[in-house]
Amino acid sequence: MIRRLWTLPLLLLSFCTATLHAQSRFAIYGTFGGEKSGLPNQGWTTAETFGLYVGITNLGPLAVSADARADLSSNINSVLIGPRAALHFHLFPLKPYAELLIGGSTYARTAAGLKDSGQFASRAVFGADTAILPHLDWRIIDFSTGINQSANGTRQKTISSGLVLRF
Repeated sequence: MIRRLWTLPLLLLSFCTATLHAQSRFAIYGTFGGEKSGLPNQGWTTAETFGLYVGITNLGPLAVSADARADLSSNINSVLIGPRAALHFHLFPLKPYAELLIGGSTYARTAAGLKDSGQFASRAVFGADTAILPHLDWRIIDFSTGINQSANGTRQKTISSGLVLRF
């Protein structure tokens, strides 16, 4: 019996965070994690993502928003915009989302040390948030993959975690 009592706080936390649900019209977020640019001889590097989304409409549990973000790393910097779809269930604490984004990217430095000009970039983003306070979510995971023309069409991958402040 005592061994099972440790699950009680986890269940309570799960149900409490589910009741903190709010379909906000505006939110800002920041994440920190790693990025693999897809460039030759480049491994994983640190990366940050900063952005915001504005709610457009709610269709039952589906919230449709417009998202704008900046992906920043030591290799490639990108600015992207596009639609975001998130599922919000009242009794389930996780809020999965998906985004399809387009924009521009810049490779940090060429082999000659010159800054490359901006080129087309696209991303597919998948992730999940959970409420930790009434207007604060933990972005448990944010995974993106896409193409950067500024780096010869390489496939960039980013995985990160962070916070979302909802208004």
